Amino acid sequence: MIKKILSTGLLIVATTTFISNTSVMGADTNLKADMQLLNTQLRDIQQGFISSDKDGVEASIKTFAKHVQELLGNEKRIAEMLPKDKKTKSSEAVMSAKIIAHNVQIIQDAIDNKFNQSERIRREESQRAYTYIEHACFRCHNIVRDVK
Repeated sequence: MIKKILSTGLLIVATTTFISNTSVMGADTNLKADMQLLNTQLRDIQQGFISSDKDGVEASIKTFAKHVQELLGNEKRIAEMLPKDKKTKSSEAVMSAKIIAHNVQIIQDAIDNKFNQSERIRREESQRAYTYIEHACFRCHNIVRDVK
């Protein structure tokens, strides 16, 4: 069982590293590909919660947070990637990045047991923070995709 978890973790890290080198880190960034990368990383975090894999959650959340900041943290950069009629919505992406960063910190604090809480409380707060991260992603997507 442990070998299976370790091999899955290594596969995820290898895939994430490959994708990040070809997408978020690349010079000609494709917004759709980057959003798919972040979605994959969100699924990795969720899978870590479901399987009670604290190390997996920790590794996934760090990678996800780094890519969110690289992709959404710069309003000018995100504006360049948006369609012409949506460039004014780039501030929404930056706001989403800030919300995500705040909730990532909540998850990291829970992993580190910064506030000396029970495991159940830390797990619940982390999972709630994860849902807020999802909400921030959906909020940004919905605003950018609006027809009007």
